[in-house]
Amino acid sequence: MVKQQTDYQSDDLMADSLQIENYLKQGRSCHLYTVRLGIEDGISSYLERYRLASPQQKFKIFLFSTFYGEKIQRFLEEIRGKQYV
Repeated sequence: MVKQQTDYQSDDLMADSLQIENYLKQGRSCHLYTVRLGIEDGISSYLERYRLASPQQKFKIFLFSTFYGEKIQRFLEEIRGKQYV
């Protein structure tokens, strides 16, 4: 049962990583403040779950979607810098 739960969490992270990649593309092309706030919320939520993943899960996610934590962190710093200036 625990393994099945872990598999579901891993699958969710992998699927959500594709959505995060889309958020990154939208965030770079759309400069509306409200859109960026929504994107930031979605990305921040995913990043919290991603940080709890095992190194093996993170590597699988990277292979699946080219997503990695530092990429998101840079994006968040970039949009936060633009928002709060």
